[in-house]
Formats: sequence, C-alpha cells, structure tokens
Amino acid sequence: MSRTPRRMDRRRFVQLVAATGAAVIAAPLTKLAAAPASATVRGKGHDARIATAATSKEIRNQERSMADALKVIRGHELPPGSPMAFAFAPIKARRRRGA
Repeated sequence: MSRTPRRMDRRRFVQLVAATGAAVIAAPLTKLAAAPASATVRGKGHDARIATAATSKEIRNQERSMADALKVIRGHELPPGSPMAFAFAPIKARRRRGA
C-alpha cells in the first residue's frame, strides 16, 4: 500500500515562506553578531580567525603550489591556429509528457 505524498497548495506555500522570512527578520541577530573575542583578531577592516602555526604553514604551502601551477599554465605556448579546448553546444530539451 503506497500512499501518494500530500501536495501543498501554492497559497499555503507562499504563506509559509512569508512567515519564515518575517521570523528571520524579527529574530534577534545577537548570536550572529556577537562572535567570541578570543576567536577573532582585528585586521584589515574585517574579522579574521587566528591561525595556528600548522595552518599558516599549510596555507603558505598551498599558495606556493598554486603560484607554481599558474606559472606553468601561463608559460605554456600555444601554436597559432591550434584547436579550441572546448566548444559550448546547447542540447535540445526533451519534450515532457503531456505537454
């Protein structure tokens, strides 16, 4: 015995969305606005998380790897008249049943 799921009518859906939006606006945003002072540091006009030594080392490592990869990509010479890497070709939409 499989039951079909109950469908919500459009008017009820719009009422729920509006009520949710009103609740979000009316709710106090103190939890979002007040971050713990020990977890953040002031710098460059925005809050930044304090990084540990291991995190800082990994970030420097990833920045270096990214710079090396970009140097290789930018230094690659393409011969004149080489084919495009890709071409966008839209796919025709399938017809829906009953439409």
